[in-house]
Amino acid sequence: MRAIVFLALLIAASLTAQTQTASSKDLSGYWNLPYTPNMAMNNEATVPYTAAGREAYLNHDAKDDPTSLCLYPGVPRIMGSPYPMQIIQTPEYVVMAFEYMRLWRVIPTDHRAHPANLQPTFMGDSTGWWEGDTFVIDTVGLMGEGKTWLDTAGHQHSEKLHVVERLRRTAPDTIVLNFTVDDPVMYAKPWELERALKPLKQAPGLPMLLEYACTENNRDVQHLISTKPALAPPPAAPAK
Repeated sequence: MRAIVFLALLIAASLTAQTQTASSKDLSGYWNLPYTPNMAMNNEATVPYTAAGREAYLNHDAKDDPTSLCLYPGVPRIMGSPYPMQIIQTPEYVVMAFEYMRLWRVIPTDHRAHPANLQPTFMGDSTGWWEGDTFVIDTVGLMGEGKTWLDTAGHQHSEKLHVVERLRRTAPDTIVLNFTVDDPVMYAKPWELERALKPLKQAPGLPMLLEYACTENNRDVQHLISTKPALAPPPAAPAK
């Protein structure tokens, strides 16, 4: 009898372990992204700039933020936006549907190679795979030359940018996001940051993801404030 009870407990423990493993590989749901306006977390001394990277950061102007023109934020910036997202998961794909700009990322899970002769785009090309209970995303082919920034603070990157993201569900209410920025033009060594995603709570009477419209006809551009006033054109003389 004791042997039967022990066997039953062993089977139950095995099933529980399998369930926990499957659950840890389940990223699906609605998640609040951890708003990260500054990858340096306001500590510039930690940024491993190259000379070109430091110059690009010091010379950027906040009013030139590409997202103010409704251009897509790129990677990893989209993952630090102050808007929620939904993750939809199948064995073949992990889909991220963002409230911000109604963007999406469709990431294959088969570790396929990036296309040859890849042309740079705002969001680049992403491919993914599982390493145990961690989903790894490899992204290349991102536009440089100021077309996308790493963050709102204005850290720049080149078209050599290579981003590796690692997502791991450490608890029912937590996904840990670790991402590494590798850009030898702008940074002397890979630059890493870790943040946590938390579940989105639905507001009564509203959908989980709200409509977000941002078009090229942005009429508020003239109200953006320059952080380089010395370089700004002088104000027009008053009409006589």
